[in-house]
Amino acid sequence: MILFSLSTIAFSQDGSFSFGARSAGLGGASITLADEYSLFNNIGGLGRVEAHTLFAGYQNRFNLSEFQVIGGGGIFHHKLANAGIGYYKFGDDLFSQQKLHLAIGNTFQMVSLGLGVDWVQYDISSVGTQQVFALQFGGIAEITKQFVFGAHIFNINQATLVSESDEQLPTVMKAGFSYRPTEELMLNAELEKDLDFPQVFKAGIEYQIVDHVFARTGIQTEPFQGAFGVGFHPKKLKFDYAFVSNSNLGNVHEISLAYSFKK
Repeated sequence: MILFSLSTIAFSQDGSFSFGARSAGLGGASITLADEYSLFNNIGGLGRVEAHTLFAGYQNRFNLSEFQVIGGGGIFHHKLANAGIGYYKFGDDLFSQQKLHLAIGNTFQMVSLGLGVDWVQYDISSVGTQQVFALQFGGIAEITKQFVFGAHIFNINQATLVSESDEQLPTVMKAGFSYRPTEELMLNAELEKDLDFPQVFKAGIEYQIVDHVFARTGIQTEPFQGAFGVGFHPKKLKFDYAFVSNSNLGNVHEISLAYSFKK
């Protein structure tokens, strides 16, 4: 059980399970994005997805096979509400985190809201498996066409992972805004706070170079990370790539794909 506690502490910054190369290329400043990866980054954006969508991604952290991340899912679009299912896995056979995520979201005029339930599993080969359920809630408010605000909290119920030590699944809160002076330019900033760790500041810029082609850059503190990314979004298909440089551990490469079944 001690190993469970140590592993939870070591990877607690993954409590929000952020995912997707678009988000990574923005330094993680994705709280106001409303796309298929909202299922991982802020389910408040789930209700703004306008088509049935399938998506998948891969993340190579620090060129270590033990630190690889895979994930994906699907979104069912309906006029009453959108529903989503997602899967996330970090690690290998020795230690892994897995999450199965179910969520529902809708848009009410200028505000979109999402609610999700997560089955989270930690597995250590020499110790065993621990499973918990966590709730999350998020929202995005379009104050104007140029100014958007977002907020999200993961593990509202403060699920206990190790009862003997009262070790809890990380509770992570995020809030931020986006300024979009033109259709081609987006500037994002947000704060993330794990209850057990210092707050993290994130900022990112996305610019549409030409039709369907995007360039991104961003930063993140605690620890400091610089990011760069590109995206190619022709019609129904989306392809995104991100490169992240971690000042302490090394480099991260991430790719993600999405396909929308638009009419």
